[in-house]
Amino acid sequence: MASVPIQIDGVFYPYRRDAASQPIAGSMIGQAFVVGLGVGGGPIMPIQPPDGGPPGGGEPPLGIWGPPGPWPTPPIALPPDPGPIPPVDPTPPANTVIKPAPDSGGWSLQTDASGTVHWAYRPGPGQAQPKRPG
Repeated sequence: MASVPIQIDGVFYPYRRDAASQPIAGSMIGQAFVVGLGVGGGPIMPIQPPDGGPPGGGEPPLGIWGPPGPWPTPPIALPPDPGPIPPVDPTPPANTVIKPAPDSGGWSLQTDASGTVHWAYRPGPGQAQPKRPG
């Protein structure tokens, strides 16, 4: 099974939803695995030359067979260094809905005018609603 190194930068949101649980900015570094990947389509049949000779024809149809090739010779020229990556501010802007509540009712994560992050519960259809003034 093949794997590639990955890095994910973002905000980790806690599973618990209480006053002590706050989002945390961070990076996750690990390996991504591709499962179930395989070569499909069956066997590759050799090329039958038009003159009736043996299959194969001496050279595959692709242009990557043997020297001299179209690939660069060492030392291979690398692209220039792009420089430092600018930092990402993980703080969401004020008055932003980070995670909206589902239409069936549930919790949403949002910021207020000061930029403080809050959880809010929105009742769904058929659930108890807040009392309306009047």
